[in-house]
Amino acid sequence: MQDLRPTHTFSRDFLGGVPYNPSEMKQISLTRGYDANELSDLPASKDEVRVAESAIHATSNTLLLGPQATESGFKRAGLNQYRIIHLAVHGFASREGPNQSALVLLSDAAAGEDGLLHAAEIVQLHLNADLVVLSACDTGIGLMEGEEGVAALSRAFLLAGAKGVVSTLWSINDEYSLVVMRHFYEHLAAHEATAEALTHAKHDMLKEFAPAAAPYYWAGYRFEGTGERVAPSQNDEK
Repeated sequence: MQDLRPTHTFSRDFLGGVPYNPSEMKQISLTRGYDANELSDLPASKDEVRVAESAIHATSNTLLLGPQATESGFKRAGLNQYRIIHLAVHGFASREGPNQSALVLLSDAAAGEDGLLHAAEIVQLHLNADLVVLSACDTGIGLMEGEEGVAALSRAFLLAGAKGVVSTLWSINDEYSLVVMRHFYEHLAAHEATAEALTHAKHDMLKEFAPAAAPYYWAGYRFEGTGERVAPSQNDEK
């Protein structure tokens, strides 16, 4: 696959702060079998996106917030040009089949998009990202498919070309996710390798909230893929 990233450019794509309309979420529940009660707004997700966006200096970036956080907008963002992609949204791991697992964005009827970014669509995205962060529930779990491993949303992004993915092993808390991601991007900005940055972010949670920092709020984040440094060098910023 040809690498279309411009030389000395560190571009990022961040999506979050989705306004989950109750009527639209109810329709998704009726037609697709998801639990609409779990699709409330995630007020901290917009702050999470902004924290992530500001932590690492870049030549260019794309912010898809609020009404701009559509499935069509995400797909049209030129994803093969981004080295970091961060998605702070709702997610579902289907027990019926791996292709039904999805991230929940906003729909765009004019573009023929229902707002559900399914695993089957993700594998066709053609990514060059060094890192995809799936700050959503259950993005690292799924059905076991023999030697291929777990058919999770995280694997779909790896198959699409991402070199590394941060995902979750259970439901995550909106407010605590903001704290974990703030520490995570601080460590990435300090030029730590991705796996190391995530480990240190968890340690920071314990220091900041112990003994109230129950493992449920931070231990579910995991990293898979190559753990190289993704923060820009001085040459990248020129």
